[in-house]
Amino acid sequence: MDKELDRLERLQIISPVEYFEWVAPIVVVRKTSGIVRICDDYSTGLNDRLQSLQYPLPLPQDVVTKLSNYTVFRQINLSDAFLQIEVEERCRQLLVINTHRGLYHYNMLPPGVKAAPRAFER
Repeated sequence: MDKELDRLERLQIISPVEYFEWVAPIVVVRKTSGIVRICDDYSTGLNDRLQSLQYPLPLPQDVVTKLSNYTVFRQINLSDAFLQIEVEERCRQLLVINTHRGLYHYNMLPPGVKAAPRAFER
């Protein structure tokens, strides 16, 4: 778990903080590869207080039509996809987690937040 916290901190995904009013517990999950994944439990109250984002996904035929005139495409890395979306500074105080090393807030969008899937899709 220390390695994962170090990695997240080195990548500036999380930053240590001393105090916040809103703190979520974490759950540690070991992936099949043996790597530890830190999951945040926002079901303890934050998700109940968040409004759902509305973002309708486009229909596949609309996407194909928009892409039909393009000839160059890129491959994107979707591992840790949510963690590639920056969180506004004023919202970071809601994304504080409690670990054995102290409190951290997320600078990037963590999985587990109710609005994360729609924010990523947008």
